[in-house]
Amino acid sequence: MTKKLLENNKVEITTVTQVDRYEGSEYYSQEQCDVIIEDFTNMNKAWITKHSREGFDSLDTGESWEPEGNSVSEDIESFQKYLDETYGKDKYEAYALGAYVHSAVSFAFNKGEDNRCRWDSGTCGFVGINKEMYDGVDLNSLASQLSDAWNGYVSVLEVWDNYEDDVVSDILSTDTEHNIQAWKQEMKEKYGVVEFVNK
Repeated sequence: MTKKLLENNKVEITTVTQVDRYEGSEYYSQEQCDVIIEDFTNMNKAWITKHSREGFDSLDTGESWEPEGNSVSEDIESFQKYLDETYGKDKYEAYALGAYVHSAVSFAFNKGEDNRCRWDSGTCGFVGINKEMYDGVDLNSLASQLSDAWNGYVSVLEVWDNYEDDVVSDILSTDTEHNIQAWKQEMKEKYGVVEFVNK
């Protein structure tokens, strides 16, 4: 600690603190949530019911199709026909978009009615999943990622360099568990970071 007497009869005290060069942190990112939702609507086609009190209509991509409402299964078939005729056969695969709403929102892509809870879940629209973009992707994982983004639960894990005042590396919590664990192992080996403190 150093002290310096100033002309205005004040004392300037400077303390020196030692910190690790590399620090791990985790923080929620609304920006990343918005990007995930925007990417989802840019890559897929969706018709969302206009009567949703949850504001799901922001997922709507302006399709000119309307469900007949006899059954969810028939509406999926009808939406598939619309997608094939409008965008080309085998470009999108139709699903019902289910939503379980209870303090937070959990989305699901179904081939029938969303029956996770008879009071708090149901079909809020229909989605055409881009087959080329999501080839081999687990749709449960995609629905979970969309749910996390909708609820604002997407976090960024990052390693910060205190000497350079810059991010060394980061990863989103929506990445696969395998990738996150591999990244954490790499951060441990390269920078000695084993803990990620919530900001």
